Amino acid sequence: HHPMKIDITSNSARSIAQGISMIEESLVEYISDGNSEIRLLYDLIATAEGSYRFKKNDGWGMLLREYEGITSWWALFELPYKGYEGSDGEYHGKFLTRLKPLSGDCKIELFGDGFGVPLEHASPFVLIRGTKHKDVKDAVFAARDAMRRHQGRGCGCTPKW
Repeated sequence: HHPMKIDITSNSARSIAQGISMIEESLVEYISDGNSEIRLLYDLIATAEGSYRFKKNDGWGMLLREYEGITSWWALFELPYKGYEGSDGEYHGKFLTRLKPLSGDCKIELFGDGFGVPLEHASPFVLIRGTKHKDVKDAVFAARDAMRRHQGRGCGCTPKW
């Protein structure tokens, strides 16, 4: 498999923004899974060049998403998995939603079958998002520390955070 590359060129920034929106909407419609849509949009933003701002903080990517006049910071991480003999196993991370205090409008959301948000086209993940960079960054560090403590207590879930 080779990654697809789409180049959009125009003399007008507005035309480029409209082109990006049309491509995003078409891909979202194609996968027809509202819960996997978040992962798709995150991956599109993370791989886009020139149209979105992408910041890296200590290896934990944070993306700035600007859409329909709303600006928000996103951080998305795959949830660790632990298999069990004789059963399917489970993804770990439900405890992340109990992290307090979260500043401003920052939210931590879990996506996956075991969290009441089924996914057809993506592995379970946690999404941390809000409108203020510092709030999201603080929540990312809190989530990372909580997961590392969980994994440090002898849990064999992988990948390690």
